[in-house]
Amino acid sequence: MAWRLTLLLLLGLVAAVWGAQARTDLLNVCMEAKHHKPVPGPEDNLHGQCSPWRKNACCSVNTSLEAHKDISYLYRFNWDHCGKMEPACKRHFIQDTCL
Repeated sequence: MAWRLTLLLLLGLVAAVWGAQARTDLLNVCMEAKHHKPVPGPEDNLHGQCSPWRKNACCSVNTSLEAHKDISYLYRFNWDHCGKMEPACKRHFIQDTCL
């Protein structure tokens, strides 16, 4: 009976490690996007809201600077196109663009 419990615990441990590895692999993928890098990598000088991703970034320094402008060359998009955007909302969308 004890060997069954040991086997179940071992199988559970293997599944947990394998599952964690599969989830971490997804952290090394960038979106296929016009202003993103093909694979993530370090970018020491990311601007403002993009800085949390500096150790494994999908955007370049220039992209991070442009994402913070109200109208940038990135997508020719104005953050305030529907009226003045709240700062917290704007921060969310800038972080989304960085990520």
